[in-house]
Amino acid sequence: MTTKTVEIKRRFLPMDAQTERDNLTFSFSSEQPVERYFGEEVLDHDEESVDLTRLNTGAAPLLFNHDPNQVLGKVTKAWIEDKRGKATIKWATNPRALEIRKDVENNILENISVGYQVNQVEQDEEITRAISWQPVELSIVSIPADPSIGVNRSTSIPANQMTTTPVSNYEPINTSIPDEFARESDNFSIIQAAKGIASGRGLSGRELEINTELERVNGKRTQGFFVPSNGWSTRAYVAGTAASGGNLIATEHLADRFVDSLRNSLAVAELGATMLPSLVGNVDIPTRSGSASAYWIGADNSDSITESTGALGSIAMTPKTIGAYSKFSHLMDLQATPEIEGLVRSDFLAVIAEAIDLAAITGTGSSNQPRGILNTSGIGSVAGGTNGLAPTIDHLLELKKEISIDNADVSTAGYLTNTKVEAALSQLKDDQSNYLLNPYGASLGDSRISGRRLVVSNNVPSNLSKGTGSNLSAIIYGNFADLMIGMWGNLEILVDPYTDFAKGTTGIRALQSIDIAVRHPQSFAAMVDAIAT
Repeated sequence: MTTKTVEIKRRFLPMDAQTERDNLTFSFSSEQPVERYFGEEVLDHDEESVDLTRLNTGAAPLLFNHDPNQVLGKVTKAWIEDKRGKATIKWATNPRALEIRKDVENNILENISVGYQVNQVEQDEEITRAISWQPVELSIVSIPADPSIGVNRSTSIPANQMTTTPVSNYEPINTSIPDEFARESDNFSIIQAAKGIASGRGLSGRELEINTELERVNGKRTQGFFVPSNGWSTRAYVAGTAASGGNLIATEHLADRFVDSLRNSLAVAELGATMLPSLVGNVDIPTRSGSASAYWIGADNSDSITESTGALGSIAMTPKTIGAYSKFSHLMDLQATPEIEGLVRSDFLAVIAEAIDLAAITGTGSSNQPRGILNTSGIGSVAGGTNGLAPTIDHLLELKKEISIDNADVSTAGYLTNTKVEAALSQLKDDQSNYLLNPYGASLGDSRISGRRLVVSNNVPSNLSKGTGSNLSAIIYGNFADLMIGMWGNLEILVDPYTDFAKGTTGIRALQSIDIAVRHPQSFAAMVDAIAT
């Protein structure tokens, strides 16, 4: 069975009740602005803006604390009057309804909450105005909320099965908004957002609200949409065994899952590159090119300390935009299941991660590119030969020595090269034909090359030249914590449904602002003339 997912919001009003027999009439909504995580929201109360169909067909219940198991009655009539939503309900006759009715008539319970769905909004710099919205249920609630900030939002729920979180479990008002944004970000769907843009309808529901907030945070509007940074976990749909999807359950909310996911895809990050997310404006990273001197002094304090000053500097990082372009056939037919959503996200991560890895290693520093390790002035160098030379264990040890003599070697440093060099090193033998590196033991490099790791990525070039040598490879050794990868803003996605319309293909371009810098060049050394085929 296929269920449609809707989003229910709530806002509260004090009850202005009028009782007549078994009926109760009250206001349930107004145009008072309500502060939500994306700014102020106003519900428009023009007749054409409010869809009262559900309330006027007898299908809408009156609940207690939004609990569908505590039905107190049903809505018999709803209308708009003086820019307020008003309704008449008929009390049920079950014991719980009679008990609550008595508390209402005695002014013990005085607050009404409306659950509603937003279909269309108008946005300006300060206010989001819902110009098409539909009330779906009314509740008498036991815990009052300040109408100016009192908004709670339920999780996404199937349209034919309404479930809510008990009011007693709500977060305090002053802390729920960030938590709410994090929860909603986890359920942000790139597929749903892309479908909305491609169809011409635009964004709606959760994707619209989150994008509105991200536009505010990023300080710019987009013709596509922004993807929340902490929405890169797999969405929780099924609990059970791994085979049935149990591993898809998200159990915690992290500050920046996009960076975490990207880190897992980057070879330089695997070796410890420092990720700097959520940067704003141009950034100067402090560096130290010299150190102060230390002196021993006598116990009688007769010795003086000579003044010395460590040389301080900085490296500048400025945002540079990387673009990745993908095509999706029959986008409108894609189902926004966790598996398909995960595949789409994995595609974007793979493309962006490859581009960042490549820039971190070989970026030229020109033509809008960041400057990578191999093009950074001041890194150490180990030469093979006039026209290149096959790499040996000695070359790897020389690379390590290059940064050790600058006191830059650390236990977490490591080697980075490509698969050609990996194969060449794996096949090295002594004069007794014994492998120098055990191909059947631990991973290559672990406890074999002075205990330092070796990570392999084909983004390390194998097309270098020297003298008459060509197709030479690079080997890098270094403290990769001194490789800084800065990120600005959120991943921005633009949708092009027109270029390949006849083929049923939709183009999607992902944009991310980053920069890369080597904080201390002496933390790296490279061999760029390794012969490996």
